[in-house]
Parts: sequence; C-alpha cells; structure tokens
Amino acid sequence: MRSAPARSPFAIPLMVIVLFTAACVPMSSPSVPLAPPAIAVIGTAPSKIAPGTSIVDVTTRTSGTSPTVATWQYISGAESFNSRLDARLLSIFDARAGGRHEPAALPPTPAALLSDGVSVTHEIILAAGSVVGARFVQTTMAGGVRTGLIDEITYEDLTTGVVTDSAGLINPAMTGTLRTILAEATEPSTSVGDAAALTAGALPAVGLTAVGFTADGNLSVTLRHNSASGAELPHPVTVNLNAATSAEVISPAGESLRSAIIAKTPPAFPQPISGGVEHIDCDLVACAALTYDDGPNAQTTRLLGILEKHNVFATFFQQGGYVRANPGVAASVAAAGHTIANHTMSHPYLTKLPPAGIQGEVKSTQNAIEKATGAVPAYVRPPYGATNKSVAASVGLPQILWDVDSLDWQSRNKATFVPRVMSLVKPGSIILQHDVHASTVDGQAELITQLKGRGFYLVTLPQLFAGIELTPGASYKCRGSSPGCVPAR
Repeated sequence: MRSAPARSPFAIPLMVIVLFTAACVPMSSPSVPLAPPAIAVIGTAPSKIAPGTSIVDVTTRTSGTSPTVATWQYISGAESFNSRLDARLLSIFDARAGGRHEPAALPPTPAALLSDGVSVTHEIILAAGSVVGARFVQTTMAGGVRTGLIDEITYEDLTTGVVTDSAGLINPAMTGTLRTILAEATEPSTSVGDAAALTAGALPAVGLTAVGFTADGNLSVTLRHNSASGAELPHPVTVNLNAATSAEVISPAGESLRSAIIAKTPPAFPQPISGGVEHIDCDLVACAALTYDDGPNAQTTRLLGILEKHNVFATFFQQGGYVRANPGVAASVAAAGHTIANHTMSHPYLTKLPPAGIQGEVKSTQNAIEKATGAVPAYVRPPYGATNKSVAASVGLPQILWDVDSLDWQSRNKATFVPRVMSLVKPGSIILQHDVHASTVDGQAELITQLKGRGFYLVTLPQLFAGIELTPGASYKCRGSSPGCVPAR
C-alpha cells in the first residue's frame, strides 16, 4: 500500500502554477562567455496552495534528547501521493526508533530547527492540472552542527502516479553546461580547467535535487554545495537562469512544465474527501476516536455544533428507536460528515437474546439508519459491551468496543469525566461517551481542546482502522501494539 511508484520522466504535458517566486536577473547564453548568474534565496513555500483547496497540514514528533520532528502536507483525495509520503516518513521514524515507530501524544513543537535530532518538512510548492511539486527537506543535527541534509523537489502526476525528480527537468546532454553555470555562480573564480572537467562530467552532479522554476518560467536551482568542489556552502543559494539559458538546458519534461508556468494554467485536484474519512496515518501520528452512544436526540444537535466549531469528526452509535423518532437529527449527523454506526434497536443485552433476536435488533437498526440518512453502518456496538460467541456469530458486523470509558453517564460532571479520559487515553484509543446527556455535551469543547493540546488527531473509526481489515463478529477496542489492540503493520 505504501510502496513508492517508479520514478520516470513525465509522459504527458504538465499544467502548473508556481506558488513561490524568486527574482530573475538576465544572464548571457552558455554558448558565449558567461557572467555569474544572479543569486537569490527563495522564500519559504506557502502552507496552503489557495483558499478552498484540499491541502492538509500534519505534524508529529518523538521525545528524548535527540527527537524526530516532522511537518508535512497531504492532498485530500490523492491517495498515491499521500501513501508514498507516508512510506517515506515511516521509514525515517522506524530507522530513528531502531524498529517500529510508535506514535506518541506530545504537544506540537515549533518549527525551529532542532539542535539535536532530525527535522523533516514537506511542502506543496506548485500545482496544476493533475501534477504537483513538493519539497522535502530532512536535516540531521548533533550538538548544534548539521551532520546530514536532504533537500529534494519531486513532481507527481496525481492521475498516473508517475513521479519525476528534479534532475528529470534537465536535458542529460546539457548537464555539464548547467554544472559549469552553477559552479561559476557559487565560485566565480572557477578555472577553465575546472569548467572543462564539469562539462565532461568528471565531477559528480551536485545541486540538482531541488530544481524548479520562477513565476516567469525560468529555471531555478537551489544549491547547498559548491557545484565545482562539492564543498558545503555557508548558506543555501538559488541560482536563477534567464529565459534563453533555461530553454537550452531543460528536458522535454522541463519544457512542458515551463510552458504551463508561463501560461499560468490553473491547478486541478481530486475531489476533496469528507473530513470524516480524510487521509491520516495513525501509524505515524497519535490518533484517538471520539464515539458517542444512544442518540440521536436534541443533545446530538447541540454536539454537532461543537464538533463543527472545533473541526472534529466523530462516530455516533445510534439506536434504531431514536433514529425513527428523530430521523432529521440522524440525517444531520451524516450530512456533517460523521460516521454513523449501529447500537441496536432497543439497547438490550444481546447476550440474553437468541440468534434470531440478535439479528433482528441489528438488522432493524440498519434499515432505520439507512432510511433516515442514506448511510449503511459498517460497525455495531453491543449495548453495555456485552458480547459472547453467539453475539459474534449473529451480528454480521465488526463489534467496536472501547479502551477508554469516560463514565460520563455516572458522574454527569465534566470536571470528573474529562480528567478521567485524559488519564486513560493513548495513541489508538477509542473513547466511549453518550450524547444523550447534556452534561456530556457540556464537556466536549474542553475535552477536545485538551486532546488536541496534547497532540492527538481526533478521527472517525474509518480513519482509525484504515489499512486494517475488520472481521464481522470480531471485537475491536483500539489500534496499535498495546495489549488488546489491533496493529496495522
């Protein structure tokens, strides 16, 4: 699922708008003596491409004296792109952990570079049509000294999954010429002999991992090392070539990209996915699922407003009888993007019913929910968590239990159940609450704020169990490697 697609040149014309800019100063053609190209530093790429698009920001970190911190961006609906990024990030975190990375719930960390550890940033820097460009920077620090650096810009066609690296924008026959230009830009005293060696390809290619274009369509190469000697530069610099030089050194893929930039062709993305099933990897970040039992009713409506305000999606285990009595409320839950699941028709102890009675409770609730909302529940929660072999064989759906019981129904006091939840929750938890109690709804804003403040991503059950095949009748109470939970890898 997370394997990266093969890297190969673009096979179709690209339509791209560049979302970063850099000054472009004309320089002479490489066929005559070259003046040093202009050097300017490209600013940080924007965190959002444009209002209303589907860019999703995510961050996580590990603890310890040498932590790993990562901040990255998904594209809603672009599963190949997102899964490829997940695989790369997991490989970094696994390597740092010396085994399997276990997500930790830690408060967000400022974006400042670590003095010890590994910092990773991934940003969408250009996009159009079905193609996006993303910059990936991985910096390793030890005692305030940089000991490792990866700076790459890659381009992916979201329709085909084809990935092209920065070097793919350059005509291989012109690589030597480009190296000469870059060498003169970073070291104007480069000798004729050095330039000849570069042109002949005697020195390794450096600086061709972060290649893009200015807003005018001129080639822009960010350098971390001197292109002639390979020595690290005191500061990264960006060399911008003029139009004539850019046109001469780029490949057909680069020309397609450049033409689209010059034409200012607008981007197009996959249809955004509902927030309740939006891509999130709970093997990478600390997830927790808020679940609410026994609705829908008037309190459910109030709860929906709180969840919307905090941009949180949850899972509602609804009783068929209440769905029939409040079909409009049930429909509102589904329309808001939340997950609706089955909590039987009349809330009996299923362990006290014969198989036919169990099946009737579940099936009648399925029908009531589908009629009111159009959604067909994929999960069932046995009332009171009471289950046995007979229940497992009869319900026909995965049974979702919980590992965090708020006991909200017992205390009816947010000052009691919110601290209880916070003391029990861990990455991968399923939190049990009841949206029939006003006191429970009263405490949700505070609970959500505290969970997010600790670093939890609040998800629905489809998000929590993404990548895991759930078996009808089997019971699940959490995700992860903790006892009783289900691991995804």
